Amino acid sequence: MMLVFVNGVLAGGFNMTSIGEVDTSGRQISQWWYTSGNPTFRGEAASGGEVIYEIDGTSLQINADSAGNWVFTPQSALSSGDHTIKITSGGSEIAFTLTIGSENVNWDTVGKGGGGVLPAAGTSWPTVMLTFLGGGLMLVAKRMIR
Repeated sequence: MMLVFVNGVLAGGFNMTSIGEVDTSGRQISQWWYTSGNPTFRGEAASGGEVIYEIDGTSLQINADSAGNWVFTPQSALSSGDHTIKITSGGSEIAFTLTIGSENVNWDTVGKGGGGVLPAAGTSWPTVMLTFLGGGLMLVAKRMIR
């Protein structure tokens, strides 16, 4: 099971569009998973805008091209485990944890297409009560009509 928590909405067209082959579609969530230690990050910002990319506290400045696209690939492969990523541009920020590696995925379950059965939502008690109440009202109405 994967939980996704939304951090916020991006302003002014600044966003991250992908991590390697993973299409993020500009979604801003608190954690992303990637198996390779050398992902390429892509996004959009203001044309020629400054983008500050920070991995585990180490920062690097890149610039968006004339079309507003930016691309960043870490100079060295990231180790397995969690990495704190923060990308800022024009007062907007994208921050998340990037987990590198495949050991955090149960590949047997993925391969089997297995999944848990979801529990029934809600309760049947109101439906049962309304059914009996409706039936009782029908009997009372039937006796009153006679």
